Amino acid sequence: MPEKTSVQYQKNFYFLKKFKKIAVTSLKIGISLLLLYFVFRKVPFSDVWELIKTSKYYFLIIALITFIASQIISSERLLLYFHSNKFLIHKMDNLKLYLIGMFYNFFIPGGIGGDAYKVYVLNKQFGWSARKLTKSVFCDRLSGLLAIIVLIEILALPLLSGYYKLLIIPAVVVTIAVARLFFMRFFPEFKRIFYKTLLYSLGVQVCQLLSIYFILQSFTQVEDLWIYFIVFLISAVLSVISFSGIGVREWLFMKAAQYFTFNADISVSTAMLFSFITAMVALVGICFQLKKFTVRLQ
Repeated sequence: MPEKTSVQYQKNFYFLKKFKKIAVTSLKIGISLLLLYFVFRKVPFSDVWELIKTSKYYFLIIALITFIASQIISSERLLLYFHSNKFLIHKMDNLKLYLIGMFYNFFIPGGIGGDAYKVYVLNKQFGWSARKLTKSVFCDRLSGLLAIIVLIEILALPLLSGYYKLLIIPAVVVTIAVARLFFMRFFPEFKRIFYKTLLYSLGVQVCQLLSIYFILQSFTQVEDLWIYFIVFLISAVLSVISFSGIGVREWLFMKAAQYFTFNADISVSTAMLFSFITAMVALVGICFQLKKFTVRLQ
């Protein structure tokens, strides 16, 4: 009898876990679709599409290159965390694994997430601790979040007036110091690479901001770029509530255009093209997934 109860409990637990995953994924897709509906009610998709068709393609190619650079730097940052835990993965195979993770995150809603996929593959192939692998991936994400917060603080400078501008430097210093203490308290194994990974994270975000810049340049000369940059960074944080950030980014760019009297067509088109560039790069991951490559060590 106890054995049957245990089996039933496991079945119920698995069902609830699966139901929760489906519910969360459905909610994210629903939020994306709802926000896109609101966006295209205000800004007709036909207008956005016409603008995209007239964009300067050479700027879009540069935007693609800078985005690819951001992902290469991001994979290098993750490699630092893996190596810090003595998971000595080969650099190129780490990049391939990273791209497969991008593919899972972008194209397979409700399936195994990109981060979970990395942990699963490395745990299965090498028997490495799933807990330590998860900590590496989690801290990699935290490092990225820290860089976003720091850049938002710096870019907020034009919003402040007078002596309030002097608060920016102390705010950045305090933010980094608090994050450093947090890492030392909860993830001491990564304290040696804290500043190095932060620099990598800043490099990732700067490359993505450059991507946004070149997308904007493909349409026209744009003033007040810092506002677009802040909105983009905020959308990166809020992307977790939607499917791959789609919908949230377009909605925030539209709202920013309304508030700061920008061209709404350009704002929404910029957000859409960034999502398209992300999808293009993420698609590369399926090539490595289909080949069933084996991760090598250094």
